[in-house]
Amino acid sequence: MANLKADSPLCRRIVASFLNFLNSVEPSSASDVESLEVAKDCLSEAFKIGPSATSSVPKSESLVHIFTSQTGPNNEIKSDQVNAESHASSTTNAPVVSEDELFVQFFGALEKVHYFGTTGGDDEHVLDRATQLFHNALMEMKKSERPEINLKNLADTFKLQGNKAMQSKVYSDAIELYTIAIALCDDNAVYYCNRAAAYTQNNQHTEAIHDCHKAIAIDPNYSKAYSRLGFSYYAQGNYRDAIEKGFRRALQLDPNNESVRGNIQAAEQKLREEYRRAERGRSSSSWSYSNGGSRSHGPIPPFPGFPTSMAESVDMSSFMADLSSRMQAGDGGPGIRRMNTGDDLPPGVTRINPGDDLPEEIIEGIRSAMQMFHERDGTADNSDGN
Repeated sequence: MANLKADSPLCRRIVASFLNFLNSVEPSSASDVESLEVAKDCLSEAFKIGPSATSSVPKSESLVHIFTSQTGPNNEIKSDQVNAESHASSTTNAPVVSEDELFVQFFGALEKVHYFGTTGGDDEHVLDRATQLFHNALMEMKKSERPEINLKNLADTFKLQGNKAMQSKVYSDAIELYTIAIALCDDNAVYYCNRAAAYTQNNQHTEAIHDCHKAIAIDPNYSKAYSRLGFSYYAQGNYRDAIEKGFRRALQLDPNNESVRGNIQAAEQKLREEYRRAERGRSSSSWSYSNGGSRSHGPIPPFPGFPTSMAESVDMSSFMADLSSRMQAGDGGPGIRRMNTGDDLPPGVTRINPGDDLPEEIIEGIRSAMQMFHERDGTADNSDGN
């Protein structure tokens, strides 16, 4: 049987069926969910399969349907159709270059993204590492099904190496390898999205969010980028943005994705918990207020009847102390005269006769204060007498 071309319609239909099957599989507790996601990303990118293609696979092409209904070899794809598809032509946009030219392009791309100033270590060590990475990728590229030497294939090779690092949970290496892939080909949404996954696993959520936005800018219909954006916001505790900016848009693009639907429910539950905590906090504040606390931080009048506006501008403790000393000395101060009328007032009671130069509201306040002090002193006296 002749080999199928990766971009042939038949090959794409087979891969779409396989991706549809993977999307329908519910991972077990022992499954590596991230590895499955990386595998789906790799297949989608390699065969240019979008979310719409995987969600619209007819039942007749479903792998589950084929394997459950297959009764023998008669259901195999016809060999003549395979041969016709295998001879379909394919072209590549990236020109083939020599290894030396590719090496120069590789280092030029790394310099453009300041790779040599961000990896740490001395210059010689960094140059040696970059050179080793290049030769490892070149060797792997030659072993692949597409041995053409060009910048695009080199970038894809670094992406695949990044995927392997992710599977091995060496996230710092995965970030570096995806960064090199982006340096070689900065218009590939998958590269940014994969690096976002590595950043997330490395608890670098701000960087992951930035990469998700870059992927979305390149491909606005890339559901995986929205899903990972939502997860990064969720990891930061920003559950509202996780739903509105990430998961909900991902579900719109991929309505059959139950994983995203579950993420939305988890984020909504977190929002409800935050609301309940806030309500408990408000209830606690209300209880404190009803038991002697005060919600207002504004000035409190020194005694009933005294205007609040005057309490804001007058040092009442000084004012009352001065007034008391003047009263004892027989001088009420400006606008106030002390009048002892003898038999008509009880002993120790002072009548205040206002002058013309005090506002009426202050006069009324002072009268209330003096009455309050009198009542307090009278109560104390009675207590002492008993």
